[in-house]
Amino acid sequence: MPYRRSVNVDNKPSAARKERGFHAAVLAGGKGKRLGVDKTVLKINGESVLGRIIGVLKDIFPLIYLVTQDNNRAPEAVVDGMVKVVGDLLPGKGPLGGIYTALEYSSKPYVFVMACDMPYPNPGLIRLLLSRAPGWEAVVPRRGPYIEPLFAVYSRETRERIRKKLEGGRLKIHEVLDELRVRYVEEEEMAELDPGFLSFFNINTPQDLEAAQGPMGARSRPHAAK
Repeated sequence: MPYRRSVNVDNKPSAARKERGFHAAVLAGGKGKRLGVDKTVLKINGESVLGRIIGVLKDIFPLIYLVTQDNNRAPEAVVDGMVKVVGDLLPGKGPLGGIYTALEYSSKPYVFVMACDMPYPNPGLIRLLLSRAPGWEAVVPRRGPYIEPLFAVYSRETRERIRKKLEGGRLKIHEVLDELRVRYVEEEEMAELDPGFLSFFNINTPQDLEAAQGPMGARSRPHAAK
């Protein structure tokens, strides 16, 4: 069966149509161990990575949550009234705790979640994921055996199940996904919108940061579920 194309996907920067049934959340967990710096202050050629992300998301969503370890810490890049800084409701629980926090704060049926170290979010790809959400509890990109749970859409209806996992010390996102109705979006569906899959490029090491300073001709690498 051929893949269904979404008629509402637009990859042009001028497309400022807001998605009414969705909020966005950027997970800003703190210091990158291998980088040695707080990821919210990363810059590419003098431009804030977090600022780049917010610049894309604010054209798509009516509200963006920045989930931090300390809600009193607002990065300099957050200067827009559309961004709300919130602290982890269950601190020390990793990315899954950040997802839970975003779902608890949001009033929308779905939340698009991404990490703060992904400098090249593709707006068309984001809209594609949103278009697949109705009827599912999560929408997650998949590239071969790898999934991208930190560039994905989650239903608020999942938040209590996530909380139970967190309270039980089960912090791996894939364990939650195993129990949800997940719409996996395959490479073939994404390739036209983001041929290099740069949306999934994330900065974990000094080498990643150096690569990001260049023209980013290299394709991003997929990473396993956390």
